[in-house]
Amino acid sequence: MKYKHSILLLFFFLAAGCSNPDTDEELLALDKEKLTENLAYDKITFYKFAKIAVRSSAVQDTTKPEYQKFSKHLNTVLNSLSNVNTDSGKSISPMEALLLYKDYRAVKGFVKETDEDIFPTLVEGFNKIYGNGGKAFPLLVNEKKTEAQNIEHAILSMVVLATRDLGQPFALYECSKTQPELLPDHETKTLLEFVRGFLFFSNNLFYLSEDGLSRNIKWLDRNENVPLPYTKAFFGWRNLSDSQTHTAFHGLNYLFRGFDRLRMERKVDEERGLDDFEKFLEDTKKLGLETELTLAVESYLYLKREDKEKAVAALSKLQKSPLLSNSEKEAIAKTIVYVNDREAGKALNGVYDKVFLSKIATKYMISVLVKIDWQKVLKANNVPHTDEIFATVRKVQHMSNAVSSYTSETSIEKGKNELKKKGSDLLDGAKSLLN
Repeated sequence: MKYKHSILLLFFFLAAGCSNPDTDEELLALDKEKLTENLAYDKITFYKFAKIAVRSSAVQDTTKPEYQKFSKHLNTVLNSLSNVNTDSGKSISPMEALLLYKDYRAVKGFVKETDEDIFPTLVEGFNKIYGNGGKAFPLLVNEKKTEAQNIEHAILSMVVLATRDLGQPFALYECSKTQPELLPDHETKTLLEFVRGFLFFSNNLFYLSEDGLSRNIKWLDRNENVPLPYTKAFFGWRNLSDSQTHTAFHGLNYLFRGFDRLRMERKVDEERGLDDFEKFLEDTKKLGLETELTLAVESYLYLKREDKEKAVAALSKLQKSPLLSNSEKEAIAKTIVYVNDREAGKALNGVYDKVFLSKIATKYMISVLVKIDWQKVLKANNVPHTDEIFATVRKVQHMSNAVSSYTSETSIEKGKNELKKKGSDLLDGAKSLLN
């Protein structure tokens, strides 16, 4: 009997160990692991490499091991940054790109394993590079440094989101470095949580997104009368009052939390998501709003509720949107046919499913975000070195593209030929890379 009991216990523990995570906490932890995997991307590592170069330029204690490890490669990066002029179309030469790649490769492992936040802030790096380089200035420490670099990550997450070559993967990296819970309890923190939640959602990290948006909803419920000037400027809601801005932003947080929950696997999450959609529509009705988002959500809800007339009315309006592609409009037309034939289930399980709905929402939200003149917004809010930040982001784009092109054998051969023309001394210096 004792033997059988032991076997049963062993089976129980094995089964428990092999079971899929099913609690909110377990699924959130799984998303955190996925986030790390999503950032294992060479261009992101190069982006981080360039950022560390700028940040480490402000290091004052040059005896630190992390600085020593990186310092000999610092000048190459900074020289390349100074040689790129995106406004005039000037880029780095193939030889410069190849040598830069050599430096990058030498410290790539270090960059991957190192938290960039151990270095001074980005603004301090810019102060050193573009300010009076020979004059020492006090560096931020402890809480002030934590707050400053969190704000920097938040700003950069929005800046790179609007760039063509960087975009979402790089914004995701910046979001991963941001710790909103360490920021002051303020409107900007809430706005950051929303952008962060949207980016997590766009990258299928639904539990991470839901976590932040839930904090936002609680904050907005507690602070109904707090003005939201940054939010109003962010979304271009100039014609809305403070109260209306609060309602609109409250609704958007419910909307994207609803999308998160709809894309989750558990039945309970879908029910929660539909409840969130109801809350979103309540808020939009208060404002008298009708957009692609409201129509898409209304259509889905009415399909789920099997309300044929309202579903067809919402779908017909949505089909006319210039934001939708021809294939998306065709999908909506097919959905209308299904609904008219009393086959809403076919639409929900095929054409107009939750993935299709999420794509419409993502497309709409990105169309809002990319229209924002981030440079103008940051300058209006007196963010230091705004022009330099944007110029550096553009330069890093060019450098990253140039360096990545030298990972192929054809490009390396091209670089070899140019190096040979420049003389044997340069060729000898690059032997470790080329051979």
